[in-house]
Amino acid sequence: MDYSNIDLKWQNMLAGIEAQVPFVSQSPHTVYEQVRERLALKQVPERVYLVGCGDSWYCGMATRLAFEAWAGVSTEALQALEFSRYYGAYGPRHSLVVAISNSGRVSRTIEAVMVARAHGMRTVAGTSALDSDIARQADLTIDLGYAERRFAPGTSSYIASIMLQYCLALHIAQVGGRLSEDQVRAKLDAIAAEATGMQQTIDANRGRLEELGQRAQLTDKIIFIGGGPNYGTAFFSRAKIFEAARAYATGQELEEWAHEQYFVTGADTYTFVIAPPGAAIGRAREQLWAANEMGSTTVALCDADDAETAALAKVPVPMYGGRDEALSPLAYCIPGELFAFYYAVTKNLKMMGFDNPHVKEVNFRQIFGSQLVVA
Repeated sequence: MDYSNIDLKWQNMLAGIEAQVPFVSQSPHTVYEQVRERLALKQVPERVYLVGCGDSWYCGMATRLAFEAWAGVSTEALQALEFSRYYGAYGPRHSLVVAISNSGRVSRTIEAVMVARAHGMRTVAGTSALDSDIARQADLTIDLGYAERRFAPGTSSYIASIMLQYCLALHIAQVGGRLSEDQVRAKLDAIAAEATGMQQTIDANRGRLEELGQRAQLTDKIIFIGGGPNYGTAFFSRAKIFEAARAYATGQELEEWAHEQYFVTGADTYTFVIAPPGAAIGRAREQLWAANEMGSTTVALCDADDAETAALAKVPVPMYGGRDEALSPLAYCIPGELFAFYYAVTKNLKMMGFDNPHVKEVNFRQIFGSQLVVA
């Protein structure tokens, strides 16, 4: 199919997917220096909270492992409402709250920052809007710094949010003495090197994911499952289906699939199993086997050299990055983005429903116009 004449919104989405590669290649050291100079921690926080809504929550799910493994600090990735209305009041005073809001206008995330500050916690906002409400409320604001800022389902913004959080984790690790300056620089180089695998993943899978997106029907069930940092990837991938196609999909934690979505899995189901090398690869293979037994079209996102996992899938998607599991969300989010793009474009669907002014008005009121509650 020729995509040169597609609607501008779809061009924006595709451009955003492709722009992730140069961003990852070029930004790690720059973002880290910004974090180190502006945050300038003197001691390790007692706890880190990664808060946000939608993609801005999923990026916390994707990077929590980095904070735990690299910095050795207890970290929670919480939806903004869960933090602001329930748990923020009970967290340790010497916590660091990292609030991500690309627009800077999301009511619940602004509320989370206000609650954190009211309870004496230090707050960092990651946003693309430095004059926004969240920037005014947070102790410190850092520009997400990505260039591809046109209306479309979030792709570059998600990767930029992950990058900021990786750099925050590394700064804490250096402050706490778990990583030396040289080790931090080596880790930043490793992050930048993931760009090569991201590009290879895009190049290797365009045709495969186009065919899969065209084949899947609106009546089919689409399920993404992943564990550890890719629990976040599963949620992010299903969100791209919502946004790009206005169709229903679900994301689930790798183990929980066997306890829940297994019972609605059948021949009308596409089961995407996110299976990078790492702690849960064995369980991912077991879940592929079970989904096959139920007649599902199984799609394995697995390392290009992982023949054992690929052999279990009806559609193997070879991945060329993410052999360090903590960094795997950088590459492993790409297949979900591409699948959502092709799924929607090949069916001539309308993105997000914002062609209907009422849909947009209600959505914006819910996200940007909600009442703030600070207790």
